[in-house]
Amino acid sequence: MLKLKKRITGIVAVAALTLSSGAVQAANAFANGGFEISGGGDQALGWTSAPGTGGYTRVCGSAGRTDDCAAQLMSPALNAAVALQDNVAAGQPPLVAGTNPLFSFWARGYEGDTGVLNYKLSYLSDIGGILSSSLEQSIALNDDRDVWTRYSFDLGVVPVGANAAFIEFSQAIGPIGLDPPSGTIFEGGTVFIDDVNLEVAAVPVPAAVWLFGSGLLGLIGVARRKKA
Repeated sequence: MLKLKKRITGIVAVAALTLSSGAVQAANAFANGGFEISGGGDQALGWTSAPGTGGYTRVCGSAGRTDDCAAQLMSPALNAAVALQDNVAAGQPPLVAGTNPLFSFWARGYEGDTGVLNYKLSYLSDIGGILSSSLEQSIALNDDRDVWTRYSFDLGVVPVGANAAFIEFSQAIGPIGLDPPSGTIFEGGTVFIDDVNLEVAAVPVPAAVWLFGSGLLGLIGVARRKKA
C-alpha cells in the first residue's frame, strides 16, 4: 500500500507539471503600450526618441484608441519622427527562449493629412546584439484617416540568448503638396500609435490531459478506500 501511495503521489506531481505547462503563457506587453503614463514633458514613460530626430509626442484627450492617450508621430521640417523602446530597459520581464510571441499595435492616419508608418521589431541579447529582426516594415495610412487599424507581425520563436524585444516606430515622409483650402504646403503627414503589445498566445490543454487528471483522482480515491 505504501508503494502504491508513493507511485500515485509521483504521478500526480508529474500531472501537475503537465497541466501547468499547458496553461496560458505569460504575456510581454511593451511597458506603457497605451501611452497613458507620462515620462515627463511630452514623452511617455518607457519610450524614448532617437538622437537627432524629431521624436514623437504623447497626446491625450480623444487621441487614444481605448483610453485617453496615444503616441503622435509627425515629421517636423521633413525630419523623421521616431519612438523607441527596449521592453526590458522599460521594466518588463525578459523574453523566454522558445516562446513565439505575436507583436501587434494599432495605428491611424490623420484627417486631412497623409503619412507612412515604419516599424521594426528585434530580439536582442543581454549586451544589445540583434539575434533576430523583422527588418523595416512600412504601412501606408493614407486610406486609414481617423480609423484605427490593428497591425501585427510574427517574428518567430525567441532564440536562445535573446533577452529583450526592441521596437522602433518612425513616421516616414509622406506626399508633399499644396493644401488647396489654405494654399500652404503640407509636410509628410501625421500618424498615431496605441496599444502596443507583444503577447504569447495561450496554449490550450489537450482533452487527453484532463482525462488523465480525472483518472488520477479516481486512483487516489481507490487507494484511500483500500487503506481504510
